[in-house]
Amino acid sequence: MDLHSLFDNLSNPALLFFFLGIFASQVKSDLEIPGNSSKFISLYLLLVIGFKGS
Repeated sequence: MDLHSLFDNLSNPALLFFFLGIFASQVKSDLEIPGNSSKFISLYLLLVIGFKGS
């Protein structure tokens, strides 16, 4: 595995947000997603999963 593909995998936004969440919980941050945004994200994910499943 070369260094370029390793950097591409580690710079994946989903992976970076995962590590940000772990870091925020370790430092006891009060980081939270606003209510309206979390409802929109939930609805969006349900629609995407529904369209991919059919």
